[in-house]
Amino acid sequence: MKKSVLKSNLVFFTVYILYWLVLFWFDRTVFLIKNWDRYERLNDVFRAYLYGLRLDLSLASYLLVIPFLFYVIQNIFIKRSVSPWLLRLYTFFPTLIFALITIVNLPLYEAWGEKISKRAILLGAGTVGGVSSSVDIGMLLSAALVVVLYFTIAHFYYHWFVVKVATYRRIDIKTIFFFILMGSFILFSFIRGGYGRATLNPSAVYFSDNNSSNHLAVNTYWAFLKDMTKNSKENPYRYMDPIEASKLTNEVLPSQQDSILSILKVSKPNVVIVLLEGMVAQVYEDLGGEKGITDNMRRIMGEGINFTQAYSAADRSDKGMIGVMSGFPSQGTESIIQYIPKHEKLASISNIYDSLGYSTSFYHGGQSEFYNFKSFMYAHGVHRVIDTYNFGLDVKRNSWGVYDHVIAQRMLSDLKDEKEPFFSVFYTLVNHEPYNLHGDYHFGNKTKANAYRSTAYYTDTMFNSFVEQAKKQPWYNNTVFVVVSDHGNIYPLEKHGLEDPNRYHIPLFIFGGALKEEYKGKVINDVVSQLDIASTLWNFVSKEKSPFKYSTDLFAKNRKNIAFFNSNNTFGIVTNHQALSYDRQGLKVAYIKNKEMSTDSIENLMNLSKAYYQTVFTDFLAY
Repeated sequence: MKKSVLKSNLVFFTVYILYWLVLFWFDRTVFLIKNWDRYERLNDVFRAYLYGLRLDLSLASYLLVIPFLFYVIQNIFIKRSVSPWLLRLYTFFPTLIFALITIVNLPLYEAWGEKISKRAILLGAGTVGGVSSSVDIGMLLSAALVVVLYFTIAHFYYHWFVVKVATYRRIDIKTIFFFILMGSFILFSFIRGGYGRATLNPSAVYFSDNNSSNHLAVNTYWAFLKDMTKNSKENPYRYMDPIEASKLTNEVLPSQQDSILSILKVSKPNVVIVLLEGMVAQVYEDLGGEKGITDNMRRIMGEGINFTQAYSAADRSDKGMIGVMSGFPSQGTESIIQYIPKHEKLASISNIYDSLGYSTSFYHGGQSEFYNFKSFMYAHGVHRVIDTYNFGLDVKRNSWGVYDHVIAQRMLSDLKDEKEPFFSVFYTLVNHEPYNLHGDYHFGNKTKANAYRSTAYYTDTMFNSFVEQAKKQPWYNNTVFVVVSDHGNIYPLEKHGLEDPNRYHIPLFIFGGALKEEYKGKVINDVVSQLDIASTLWNFVSKEKSPFKYSTDLFAKNRKNIAFFNSNNTFGIVTNHQALSYDRQGLKVAYIKNKEMSTDSIENLMNLSKAYYQTVFTDFLAY
């Protein structure tokens, strides 16, 4: 009798833990199907399920703790059956939360190249309009299908298996204590993932040199819940003694004594920053990309100074805005623009122009509240912010807001009457996922890659019209234009993950009537960073020391040709001779461009990257 009762209880716990494993496997399977073209080897798919079991069993065991404790209490104190609804309600809430995580994670991974995280949720909660703008009918239909399948599997498994074995059978006190010891040992073992020195983390299930396969192995729910419980006041880049980190970082920071080349023929130029949404080098022929997408910009690049090896600070707009305007590096899991008290303390290039009496403005077709752009602009000396709310409902919009060509016309109209000198920022939006156009898709829109090519083509056409009209204005001869992308993109090639520096390779060029003749048509092939724009613009109008610690003037004679980039879980470094990246989740080097470089040189560059981001995050916490 005792054996049969003990066996029935073991069957219940086994069936119940399998309930959660089935849901985890469902999440992994839909993730696999959605990203099927990312997997190069079928064997990796099988291994992802196998290696992923450690995190699967860990989370399932966490979820089993409360039923296990209740089972003990029921046998020792209650000593009778209770309503089955207690278990059903307990099971329902995690099931519902996991379903929501699954449907959010799928489009997020497609767009960002990383799974759902605390940062993604916080950004989404703060920018609901922006999130809704990225949603199209295909995403909604896909989400609906996944939800139906998810709850169908959950419902039938629970009623066919769990309900049938979830019956109370009393056992004697000796057996219950044996069961407590055995159950506690098993649950603890699964939760911890073993008895080594290191506690369980996502790197434990990494097994492949293909990061997409590793991401498949990582339990989406486990990693998300772990990320949500992290202490945001701790530095996730703690690799070495802070003094050593600071010393290494200082070796690559700009030298304030360096001489700067003078490229402008006026002392107080009008300055226009054109911040391009999501334009990546792969759509620029002169940057090694595809032909026929940005031919207009290619021609305009030839009229000024073209930096062919420019890299963005990170993978998202909030990081790109801070990188350009404040020369402050990306903080990986955090975003300083989301913390108004912090971002108000940052230096910004608009501050110096405002202090010199420039007219200052910001133009964007979307909601300027997105990512706190509006608060950043107003807090840093920008006096006029024009966004979607400045246009009537009759003005044509895409899912993100007013079309860029409409904003360009408004900006040109305003600048006709603007008091000179002026400083103005034009931030485009059409080339943002889901890459919507009401007009002609030049490359079609049957795939996301071609939709991206089409919106990039639109951006190029719009920009050309903007420049041609600007050239006819009396202020053009005293104006310098700085054109840069806010971040790179996975499209159109769909092969550069967040660990690949090519993901961050972006256009950066300078042109305009204020440029000296000898610099028109100049091509610079050295590595530069998006961050370097801030000090460059500072030095255009000031002889004082630049306040941008991490920004080196693009025209410093002895500048170090180096760029750093990061995302939520990766960071890296690019030099003229090497490019490396590190996977924080997998705890390993994720990318090496020049494998012929000595091991010591590679290790030194990687330590430099670690020191750099440790120092950056320390500064972020201090603001």
